[in-house]
Amino acid sequence: MAQLSPRPDAPEKDRTDYSIAIGIGATLLFHLLLVWLAPNFDFMKFSGAHGGISVTRTNQGKTFDFQLASPPEKARDPFKFVETNSAAPENIPDKTTNFSNRNQQSAQEVAAKELDPENRPSVKGQDEIKNDTAIVSGDMAPPQLPSAPSTDVAKDDSKETIEQKARMEQVPLEGFDKTEGKSEDGIATNIAKAKSATTHANEATEGAKDSKDPTGGLVNVAQSLHAQPKERPRLASTSLNRSTILSNRATGVANIGILGMDARWSEYGEYLNELIEIVQQQWYSILRESRVSPPRGSHVIVTFRINSKGETEITKVEDADAGKQGVFSCQNAITYPQPYRKWSDAMKAVLGDSQELTFSFYYQ
Repeated sequence: MAQLSPRPDAPEKDRTDYSIAIGIGATLLFHLLLVWLAPNFDFMKFSGAHGGISVTRTNQGKTFDFQLASPPEKARDPFKFVETNSAAPENIPDKTTNFSNRNQQSAQEVAAKELDPENRPSVKGQDEIKNDTAIVSGDMAPPQLPSAPSTDVAKDDSKETIEQKARMEQVPLEGFDKTEGKSEDGIATNIAKAKSATTHANEATEGAKDSKDPTGGLVNVAQSLHAQPKERPRLASTSLNRSTILSNRATGVANIGILGMDARWSEYGEYLNELIEIVQQQWYSILRESRVSPPRGSHVIVTFRINSKGETEITKVEDADAGKQGVFSCQNAITYPQPYRKWSDAMKAVLGDSQELTFSFYYQ
């Protein structure tokens, strides 16, 4: 009689079911943890690729350059070029955003009733044209001291020579000599005595008693100097400064002294001051030679770029009724004298390779 195999025990079946359940639970828990921690993982490290590096065979052995990003530079303080008074003493300002060709502190001769918020001195001028960079106007001529009176004797001209010439005084004999005819008894004469010295001349002629030339000669007189007026002295405060337009400004500063404006010396300020003077003198020369005067009240605004080699390039021109000749004169005043002086290494470090400038030309 055949016997059936015994049935497996129930506990062995339960152990198998428990293992499967534990594996499924661990898998679910692992994926839950992976989803929760995924934002904190950098998968680029595990992807085998890099955004900036190629590992293809064609690029093997080649190099690449990279540059670390530097922190952004701190914004520089705003700066503005202003003109100074050459007669005011040099004095380093405490704090200013202005620069120029010399150190100077703002001051004025008469105290202002109201202070200027930008520490600018009071200026008397006009209201039509606004010019905040200039405080004093001149003609750029060097100052002249009064000259000593000249001791040189002026050369005698023809008129003075005639006035100084004189002939010798001619004095004939005085009285008379009367002679009568022959007589048996002799010659009768009547002789008078002379009252003054005589030169035995036939006729009397006025002249100089000390002269010995009967036809005329220089009289022995002292030479006199002609009075010459002294040349008026020209003060440096009105002559060395550039001729410019001044604008009215009632507000002023508390410092009392020769008119000045807060400005700190800068090599770039000295360069700009020299450039402005060259352009202005060239502009005046062009106008004199052309003998053409644009309408009064017209003006031209020229924007140009100057590089470190002193070369200029005009980028924009605004004509306000000056006409073609007026614009031509202003453009040539800038471009004709180029190249200007080259920039120093210190200027290049601050300004770069070029700067843009704007000049205004007013026909008054």
